[in-house]
Amino acid sequence: MNDYLLQTIPDQPMDIIGDIHGEIQALEQLLCHLGHDSGKQPPRKLVFIGDLCDRGPDSVAVIERVRSLVEQGHAYAILGNHEINLLMDEPKDGAGWFFDARRQPDMPHYAPFTRATPTQRPAIREFFRSLPLALESPSLRIVHAAWDPQAISAIAHIPRGEIVEVASRWEQDTQIAAQTDNLYQRYLSEKTRWAAELEDPDHPPPYLDAVARYEVLEQQINPIKRLTSGIEAKSAAPFYSGNRWRYSDRTAWWDSYADDTPVVIGHYWRMFNLPSIRNASRYSLLFNRVNATAWHGRNHRVFCVDYSVGARWRDRKAGHPERQTRFRLAALRWPECTLTYDNGERLATQNAPTTIPKSKL
Repeated sequence: MNDYLLQTIPDQPMDIIGDIHGEIQALEQLLCHLGHDSGKQPPRKLVFIGDLCDRGPDSVAVIERVRSLVEQGHAYAILGNHEINLLMDEPKDGAGWFFDARRQPDMPHYAPFTRATPTQRPAIREFFRSLPLALESPSLRIVHAAWDPQAISAIAHIPRGEIVEVASRWEQDTQIAAQTDNLYQRYLSEKTRWAAELEDPDHPPPYLDAVARYEVLEQQINPIKRLTSGIEAKSAAPFYSGNRWRYSDRTAWWDSYADDTPVVIGHYWRMFNLPSIRNASRYSLLFNRVNATAWHGRNHRVFCVDYSVGARWRDRKAGHPERQTRFRLAALRWPECTLTYDNGERLATQNAPTTIPKSKL
């Protein structure tokens, strides 16, 4: 093992848990079904794939639970885009539990939610700063959104504690590159001019070309963006997702992934029963031709373990019973390639790797 942003780990049985987004009850239920009862020696290593926080009722409790497991040596955890947002002081949708600027805008969607106290916030930041961006064993790769070789190479030997500093440098590089035709200033101007409309589903702003171009440029220049937010492209038209209008769209990068080594990701809002869901998240539609429990991509070597528990607040707002929720928290058991959900259901995955290669570390 090492202390770099790419952490090498040994081959071992693992339970890889998808995005939690502050859903502490779902996490505790899943841990119980996996045999990780509090106070007992865990039967196998846990891996948390990022996006511990935002949107759910108690991000603080989730972070404290995961931090305890990591500090006891029972778990690994990696950074997702929501942890990066927090570290970079970017108060985005669902982060009202941490950022004062988001408290009131988040109330209509996510309240009630537990807020981090002033004394808790430094410890949360310090924990996030200590985490890697990706894990690699001889037989498996784990990253929040995209295993991009160029981005992996860029972060592979950067010490973990320097995540904020390197992210800031790459952010500055993006701003410098965006000085061409005054793109950066136009980007800031559009975001300021249309701030209210950007979060209003009924009154969309016009197509904001500078926002679209700048967001794609970030993906091209900043390796952390690619690893934690995926590979994105300029969208043909604005679309509303995650409570804001967006101008860059996620792509199915796994359709070009040709390596033998399997990759496990989160991030993409997979739905367990997508074919029966109307008005599914735009991002979930990346899986509209993929079975809900199938490995996917060019050679069926990628598996997304995010089953959209981050949208469970929608069912609470609608008064749907918890037992009927369509939004789940899941764990992929490795190397068995089986799934366990927070409701206790256990399923085999389809098209699972039949041979586990030894990657070249």
